[in-house]
Amino acid sequence: MGFITGLQCRECGRKYNIEPIYVCEFCFGPLEVVYDYQEIKKAVSRETIEGRAENLWRYKELMPIEGEPQVGLNSGFT
Repeated sequence: MGFITGLQCRECGRKYNIEPIYVCEFCFGPLEVVYDYQEIKKAVSRETIEGRAENLWRYKELMPIEGEPQVGLNSGFT
């Protein structure tokens, strides 16, 4: 998944591979996406994001998705 390096429990810090889970199997804390911010910084800039259409997908590098979005291309701009 591009800029995502894994998942990490917000409570105990345990690390997980990228998979469709959302809770730590040891402490039941929420899992958060861990990004490689240095690689994101190399690939995308404020100007790049501002130059895109005003919808949710202008931030695609910061979303935990793989490849191009398959649904909601006309999503809102919140």
